[in-house]
Amino acid sequence: MGSGQLARMFALEAIPNGYEVSVYSPEQNSPAGGVGAKEFVFDYEDKDALLSFLRSIDALTFEFENIPDFALSTIEDFERNSDLIVRPSTSCIRIAQNRWKEKSAFREAGIPTVNFFSVFTEQDKNDVPKKVGYPCILKTNTMGYDGKGQVKCKSEDELITALSSLKELNHIVEEFFPFTSEASVIFARFQDGTISHYRPSLNIHKNHILDLTFHPGNFPSMIETKLVDYAKKLAEKIDYIGVFGIEFFIKEDRILCNEFAPRPHNSGHFSQDSGSLSQFSLQLRTLCNLPAPTEIPVRPVTMKNILGEDYKPESKLWMETLKNPHFRLHLYGKTEARKGRKMGHWNYSGPKPESAFEHWE
Repeated sequence: MGSGQLARMFALEAIPNGYEVSVYSPEQNSPAGGVGAKEFVFDYEDKDALLSFLRSIDALTFEFENIPDFALSTIEDFERNSDLIVRPSTSCIRIAQNRWKEKSAFREAGIPTVNFFSVFTEQDKNDVPKKVGYPCILKTNTMGYDGKGQVKCKSEDELITALSSLKELNHIVEEFFPFTSEASVIFARFQDGTISHYRPSLNIHKNHILDLTFHPGNFPSMIETKLVDYAKKLAEKIDYIGVFGIEFFIKEDRILCNEFAPRPHNSGHFSQDSGSLSQFSLQLRTLCNLPAPTEIPVRPVTMKNILGEDYKPESKLWMETLKNPHFRLHLYGKTEARKGRKMGHWNYSGPKPESAFEHWE
């Protein structure tokens, strides 16, 4: 489900392994279609088209979580009455697309989070400003990504003003945690419960969008162990089969879980040039019951996102970078470069990866 860059990179793993890949989305001439995936170009709520797509495939996975409920229900009904394999499950997708369910699942799994409060009723609008600590962040409960649908409030008056302007009561309020670093873990769980994962990465965001990932993040061993343990707890609690990325905030020895993505994650793109299996290879293996790797040895890699405003393929910087064999360019086949739109990424796997992109600033 979906035909963007994550579907493209999955197809680039699956097709050389002998699989046929089909993608379903409203987008024609998509990034995934550009590398050989068969496109089903229909609306997500076109039941007849979606059923035709499902009948044509043996296994289904996802490249994004904001899928309409109608489509998820159609997939669930079809799965119950067929041999279609769906990984991860639609129940895991439903958790990830709903911040309240997501954070509640973290808490139920024993994973610490910030304090959070629902804004689902008029009573909530009145009560929450008196309960929450400040500063706080008002977020849409669904459909938010890359910082969209978020308002930071420094005081009770600011939150009351923000709440008064809401057009619908489907939000949550989270207390702000003054973290000093952000980490993520790319985690895979197979049908038999076998797990594979990479060491945690250190992430740097700019304007709420991931800018740089340093892998490994070289956190203290106690922190690394906790991060991986929390990922494992979530996977087992919600019976997750597949690959997911999970993000954390860290301050000293305190760790809070921010969110998870039920699919390969932007911060896992380093794995394409790590000298080992990529996160998309793990996605293929978990989906198709291929063997789990005995280990994933990884060399250090730094990943940098290319946004629309940075997409300058004829610039002197790009040309000089391409001369260096330690840099590898991954473009997503998108036809229009827009500000804030992810167009591709660079991976650097040479000496001193921590300073590979310093001269870009």
